[in-house]
Amino acid sequence: MAPAPACTHGGYMRIRQFFPVCVATITLTAGCAEGKEEPDGTPDRSSASAGQQSKLPSDGGRTWEPDDAMQRAGRALRRATDSDARPALVDTASAFAASGMSKKYKAPGDRPYLLSITCDAEGIDELTLTLSRRDQEQAYGIECGDREADQFNIPAGEPFTAQVEPVEDGTGLILWRLDTIARDAVEGCDDDIDGCDG
Repeated sequence: MAPAPACTHGGYMRIRQFFPVCVATITLTAGCAEGKEEPDGTPDRSSASAGQQSKLPSDGGRTWEPDDAMQRAGRALRRATDSDARPALVDTASAFAASGMSKKYKAPGDRPYLLSITCDAEGIDELTLTLSRRDQEQAYGIECGDREADQFNIPAGEPFTAQVEPVEDGTGLILWRLDTIARDAVEGCDDDIDGCDG
């Protein structure tokens, strides 16, 4: 299926800000990484790959390092978390921007799903997340370095796919988490794949 143009309001790509989620410890490797939760929700800094450290900027600024980036991305997820939504973890993982993201979820049960995603990068301002289900598709801009993760509501009952195309110009990582939440905790559009324009 050919990617659909970014979903917009009046021609502008929608940038969504949402409520948070607890973060998992992510073990990064050179291509992509899977995450697992620590009891305190703090990512494991020692697991980051030193090989993904970027060169020191010519202006003498800080060096982008995966472990520090993971800490910032983890905080962005936690800032968006709403414990009143009674989130239940389905999946959490990370990937380097150069590898992108492609995840398919079956979405069983009757509780709504909430996808939280953020990115931390150097030389990358925005990534495009595409959510699809059957012949439906929506694209959203994810601004790297936001203080809170972006979140998207997806109804239960049908499989869906979340994709971020690889980006080679720049250095960065993507961190995401999928939860089910209470039905009465859904805010805004209840189906960000179908979209709620108009």
